[in-house]
Amino acid sequence: MAHKVTVNKLHSSDHEKIIIIANWYYNEWGTPIDKTIHRLKNQPSDDTLFQLILTTSNEIIATGGLCNNVNIFNVYPDLKKHKPWLALLYVEKKYRNNGLGEILVKEIAQNAKKNKIEKIYLYTFTAETLYKRCGWKEIQRVDYKNYDTIIMEKYL
Repeated sequence: MAHKVTVNKLHSSDHEKIIIIANWYYNEWGTPIDKTIHRLKNQPSDDTLFQLILTTSNEIIATGGLCNNVNIFNVYPDLKKHKPWLALLYVEKKYRNNGLGEILVKEIAQNAKKNKIEKIYLYTFTAETLYKRCGWKEIQRVDYKNYDTIIMEKYL
């Protein structure tokens, strides 16, 4: 990346950034826009503990956060015993494969640790290598949405 990348917490009042994120999530995963807006405008909450954003030249280029409720619970309710979850990690397509996901994963873990959280979880069917590189360990594999999905944990 040629430009300096900055990491900040997303605030519930950051309306323009929330709209950008809501559109990313809709386009990438089909997450209803109003659901994302509601979730991010009401954080921190019992659900979304925090959401981080990466920016360069005042442009939002990536986001991710720590949540207590994730969609995989709808299929595997036994996973509710684990929380919180690194969730909704997204890097704008034109900025992918530049190490931004790794920066974001590490920043989320550091923020969780500052909040006295000892262990965090995630699931993925697309970025297993990234998370393993960041020190995450496999705890389970499941079939989720017809994908071989890994459930991982990280002690902080």
